[in-house]
Parts: sequence; structure tokens; C-alpha cells
Amino acid sequence: MMMTHRILPFAMAATLLALAPFGISAEPEAPSAHHEAPSADTGSHDDSAHKSTHNFTDHWVKTLNGDQKTRVDMMHLDLDRELVALKAQEELVQKQINILATRDNAATSAINTKIDELMGIKKQILRSRYAHILEMRAILTPAQRISYDMETLGFSGIK
Repeated sequence: MMMTHRILPFAMAATLLALAPFGISAEPEAPSAHHEAPSADTGSHDDSAHKSTHNFTDHWVKTLNGDQKTRVDMMHLDLDRELVALKAQEELVQKQINILATRDNAATSAINTKIDELMGIKKQILRSRYAHILEMRAILTPAQRISYDMETLGFSGIK
């Protein structure tokens, strides 16, 4: 028992050092440059943030008026409220599938039923996200939609 107490600090330090390359940090990650407006001080857009796109118009976020900013914030809040619950359900069902799969004599039918449930939740998430995109486009001007649409085309599935 005494030996464990002497080794514990070294084991913890080794674990932290081993995890350091994987980006585990107490600091929150900075948002991707792709989702931010291009920097105004450079006078140009960030080519590395856009994958094979040419967007010379102002970023849609920079051109929002006061009313649009309020509406965008409310829409994002509504979406976040909805997605928090769906993501929690998704995580729970995924864990239930994992538990079923690790049982002795696991029933394929029970696993398939849970997979169907998981896909239903994922479908709701996708529908919510794309309904949000359409809602966002509806409040933007045609000029703002250009950079918004270019950003949307760069998305790759569920976050």
C-alpha cells in the first residue's frame, strides 16, 4: 500500500506528459479562422481559412446591422438549446449500444433497434442544423448570402 502512494505522483505526471501531444489543455481552444470575419487590418482574406474559394466580398458577420445581429444571436441560442438536448440523447444511446455490444450473447436485434434510435436522433440534428441555415439565409441580404453560402459549402457533416 505504501508503495502505491510513492508511485502515484510519478504515474500522474507521466500520464499528463503522455496526453500533452493530444492537445489537452485547461485553455479553451480558439475558434477556427474560417468561421471568423477576415481581418480588416490586412485588407485581404485569409487564404488558408478558405478551401479553394475566392471570397472578395466582406464576410457576412462584418456587415450585419443591429437588428440582424440580435436575430442571429436569438437563432443561435434557439439552435443551441435544441442541440444540447439532442446531443445528450445521442451520447446516451451510443453508450447503450456499446453496453449491448459488450454483453455475452449480445442480441443483434436489440443492437439494431438502438442503432435505428441513434439514426433518428442524428436525423433530427441534421434537420435542425439545415433548418437553421435556411432561417439564417432568410434574414441576410443577397450580398451577405455570398460569404455565408461559401462558408456553408465548406461544412462537412455533423459537429
